[in-house]
Amino acid sequence: MYSIANLQNVDTRELDGEAPTLLQTAAELESERMRPTVWHYKKGEENAYHRQDQQEELYVVLEGTVDVTIERDDQRDVVELTAEDVLLVPPESWRQLRAVEESRVLVVGAPNVADDGILEE
Repeated sequence: MYSIANLQNVDTRELDGEAPTLLQTAAELESERMRPTVWHYKKGEENAYHRQDQQEELYVVLEGTVDVTIERDDQRDVVELTAEDVLLVPPESWRQLRAVEESRVLVVGAPNVADDGILEE
């Protein structure tokens, strides 16, 4: 019928040598069609420069400030997002988030495809 979770009770996942820390909300909620995760960044941390194979990604800044680099077809932009800003990035666009200050970002990928990220060679 529905799923509910409190972020304080959600398991975290550390990526091997990478930021941010992930709160695995998709697993907790048993989501079938989308892949929601909360990313917790310390100041200065950044995730890997990547794009997705199938997922478009929605970013909602819950707390803090992040700079997002987005690149597609020789166009490169850096966008500053602060609390309550929302950004949608299509799968084919390369992206990277860097925390200007400690930040939490809700990231929702759809469709729910595991290991959909493609790293730059």
